[in-house]
Amino acid sequence: MAVLGTKLTRRDLRFVRFRVAIFVMAVGLAILCFGDPDYVSWWWISIPALLFFSLLPFHHVCIKRLKRAQAVSAFHASRLRRLDREFGADISNGAEFTNDLHPWTQDLDVFGPGSLFQLLNECRTQPGRRKLAEWLQTISDGDTIRLRQARAQGLKNELALRESLACVPDSAQWESAERLLMEWVQESAQPMPWWIVAWSLLIGVIAIPVIVLVLMEMLSLKMLLLVILLQAPAILMTRRQIKSVAQRMDNVDSALRQFGLVMDVFERHSVDEPAIRDLQNRFHSESETASQAIQCLSRLTQWLNNATRNQFFAPIAWACGLFVLLTFLLERWRLKHGRDVADWLETTACLEASLSVAGYSFDHPQDCLPVISDTQPELIAEQVGHPLLKESACVRNSVSLTSDKPLLLISGSNMSGKSTFLRSLGASVVLTLCGSVVRAKSFRTYPFQLATAMRVSDSLQEGRSLFFTVVRRLKTVVDLTEQPRVVLFLLDEILNGTNSHDRRRGAEAVIRSLVARHALGIVTTHDLALTKIAESMSDQAVNKHFEDKITDGQMTFDYTLRDGVVERSNAIELMRMLGLDV
Repeated sequence: MAVLGTKLTRRDLRFVRFRVAIFVMAVGLAILCFGDPDYVSWWWISIPALLFFSLLPFHHVCIKRLKRAQAVSAFHASRLRRLDREFGADISNGAEFTNDLHPWTQDLDVFGPGSLFQLLNECRTQPGRRKLAEWLQTISDGDTIRLRQARAQGLKNELALRESLACVPDSAQWESAERLLMEWVQESAQPMPWWIVAWSLLIGVIAIPVIVLVLMEMLSLKMLLLVILLQAPAILMTRRQIKSVAQRMDNVDSALRQFGLVMDVFERHSVDEPAIRDLQNRFHSESETASQAIQCLSRLTQWLNNATRNQFFAPIAWACGLFVLLTFLLERWRLKHGRDVADWLETTACLEASLSVAGYSFDHPQDCLPVISDTQPELIAEQVGHPLLKESACVRNSVSLTSDKPLLLISGSNMSGKSTFLRSLGASVVLTLCGSVVRAKSFRTYPFQLATAMRVSDSLQEGRSLFFTVVRRLKTVVDLTEQPRVVLFLLDEILNGTNSHDRRRGAEAVIRSLVARHALGIVTTHDLALTKIAESMSDQAVNKHFEDKITDGQMTFDYTLRDGVVERSNAIELMRMLGLDV
């Protein structure tokens, strides 16, 4: 693609040089024509003019191909950077979807720089990004997850489709455009009286030759003013309707244009997967496709915006009756397609989100497709790793949580890998909800209600201590167990911020409460006293640990999960290594 881009760039430069040379030739001929010499005629300028305009369509094709090559090249460069887990500002990170009170998105890096959202996202429209965000933060049942898996696997090898979508220009107007569009289509259509439209059309047809003749100074300007005056009654009688439609459709044309282009990409690419074809069929009707309808709406909206905002075009639009005629055509469009817009937006969003998941699956062929357990609450992962780490830096571990052994208590020293392991499992569950592959040799899970308590902090402005924040987060996790769906809890350094006695007593009470309510989960700690909890629940709990080694004054970690309780901590050694006298 880089070679093609270089080739097209050179061709574009040649076209530019040819056009400049032709322009210089035309200027030279014009100079020679001054003074009416006998050896040259003004008609000779038509030769370079003809050459200049004949090159335009060929140059336009070259520019179009060059832009596509550049867009495709940028798309592949972005995917290669994300494979190296380098995240730039060119890909939306979904920060606008952040919710501090959500049960897991903050702890599992779902949104923000270097997040799961940024790792997956290939959506071009705001509805598509919102749909992907919805999948990442909403629990789904097994059938829904399997449907998303089928769609993603069906699109997995459609690289040409991904490239075509990447060539669609982005739009920054989606937030306001979508709101205004949905408000407009949900209102009842207001047909105009036929005689007003007929009158405006008749005067508009007359206005066209009048404007031409006035510009050629073959008619008096008074005739144009008369046409404008005759058009006034139709505009005045429909002024409220014109104003209402113009306000609703203000600044939505670029978003509509992008929306139409995205739908056109999905309409033109044939996919064998039935679950994808079902979505694509929603774009087709007997008379026209959804993209054609939206592109028509975009053109009408663009014309109306030009008529109302361009002070030079406004008098011509008035004389030709465009205010009335465009409003009439927009109302007809709303009457015909208004009820379909919400479905088109939803379908496009589903296809974009599915393609994002499919792209991640294509880029990670070694990852496995999770198996969904509908009846038996369990989480069995073999060689699972964190998806946001580079493959070379990722250490994989295995875990098994079942109804018989629902609790895993992991001890370990500071920086040994406890939190990363929790996030590896949590992120894999979140990716499973989207229908994605996960970084594991095998992964089997129930569609749990996920709940985490990892990344907590105090707040001076809100008057919250660290311990109060931790307890409030744990209360949220416990409350989720009152719902019908089985909870998977991931608790990091449980009840950090209080004394050892209260921590042991409170942690055991919370853990026993969660297990009694049939929840499954993992608790990490560096407080060895808490490992006694698992020993007191030996029929339901298992102790595991991470450890470190100190060799020649250097602390090293292998991030490998081992059986049993860690035998020592590293806090004192870490303080000494950093120069503290302890």
